[in-house]
Amino acid sequence: MMMLNLYVLQHQWIVITLVLGVALVLVFCLTYQAMWLPRGIEGRSETVKVKDLKTFFAWITQFMPWVLILVVVGAVTYTIIKVLENARIPPNW
Repeated sequence: MMMLNLYVLQHQWIVITLVLGVALVLVFCLTYQAMWLPRGIEGRSETVKVKDLKTFFAWITQFMPWVLILVVVGAVTYTIIKVLENARIPPNW
């Protein structure tokens, strides 16, 4: 177990590169799919009335590409995790 941990720490740039590569492929595929949506799909978003969280997500997914939704969800998740991590371990100054 310790050997795997040391290997990952020594070559963390490889792990980061692989993760970023997978993320870029995912973003490229989702952007390509969002670019080729049929015209007029934005007009359907006007028919949904936002009343609660479920209808809000139904409304937002009708016109917003999945790429942007994943970026926003990822940024919020990262921010929450970073804030909790920094609150748990105070700086050493």
